[in-house]
Amino acid sequence: LRKSLYGLKQAPRAWNAKFTSYLPAIGFVSSHSDPSLFVKHLGSDIVILLLYVDDIILTGSKVALVQEVVDELSSAFDMKDMGKLKYFLGLQISYNTAGDIFVNQAKYAKDLLAKAGLSSCRSCPTPCKPHGQLLKSDGDALNDPTIYRSIVGALQYLTFTRPEISYAVNT
Repeated sequence: LRKSLYGLKQAPRAWNAKFTSYLPAIGFVSSHSDPSLFVKHLGSDIVILLLYVDDIILTGSKVALVQEVVDELSSAFDMKDMGKLKYFLGLQISYNTAGDIFVNQAKYAKDLLAKAGLSSCRSCPTPCKPHGQLLKSDGDALNDPTIYRSIVGALQYLTFTRPEISYAVNT
């Protein structure tokens, strides 16, 4: 096990398996709909843990409960507390003094524009004409259609924080 946990290709997967098998011992229950989501109920309080390969997002109804879980996990695993969540899977997270949480994807959108070769293009108030018709013979065929599919998929992910582009992306 030690060999698979350090330095090999399968290391993140082995670490994930060991970590997820440890969580029930400290009171976490795996979600039926998402195997990377774990929940721990303590009376009326809750602690939620999301595991993505070897990255952990941890939140809860009380700061003390979250810290207790961090301490438990740190005693069992070599971990580094990165503090409040700032960036995760293309999502930029920010907080204000009132405790509100804001999510945006500005960096993700700029990276997507660069990938599509559109960094120098100007924006427009309406991304597509209403009731516009797309024709199979309109435009030039792409050399690599996987680039198109990749960009469309990335645009669909961008609709998480920019729902106003949903119509244009999915038309």
